[in-house]
Amino acid sequence: MNQSELRRVEEQLREALQDTVLSWVLDDVDAAIAAGVPEEKILRRRPQRRGDGPYAVSPEMAAARYEVVDSRELGSAEYEASRKRGTLVIASRPMTDEERVLLLLDAVKRVLVELPETERESLKTLQSETEDDTGNRSVAESVRFEPDESIRSRHSRTEFRADRVPDERRAYVRQLLAEVTEEVGG
Repeated sequence: MNQSELRRVEEQLREALQDTVLSWVLDDVDAAIAAGVPEEKILRRRPQRRGDGPYAVSPEMAAARYEVVDSRELGSAEYEASRKRGTLVIASRPMTDEERVLLLLDAVKRVLVELPETERESLKTLQSETEDDTGNRSVAESVRFEPDESIRSRHSRTEFRADRVPDERRAYVRQLLAEVTEEVGG
């Protein structure tokens, strides 16, 4: 897919989620996009040239004595030597259009396919082991996923009932998302 197609797919995915019970997914995706993609970089001192004084005259001159090198651009021997002479740092870069779309697709898959499966397994466990001191069983009928209280999101909670999403439907959504992901990433 080219860049304009990727942007159109991202826009369509966002529109599909916006103003629905799943709009909170956009909050999490936007937070991940804002954080960027972490990358290893090496901060190393540039070789000193003749006439360079031992002390920096200004912060700009001091900063100019160092360079940031992408560790992927170095061969293994040069990488190891640079790590010994420099400092390994983690920097972040903005996500590409493809990474943004794949992130949205993965988030939708987790919510529509994996979350109901998690709920169903949790309910099995709760229904088989929940018994109070008097021997009475209480039956859990649903699971509620709530965000961290310190995070403000579009919706404060999401409630799922595994029996609302049949296995066939989840399998269909899983296959559909796999095909779209293959199309975007392939």
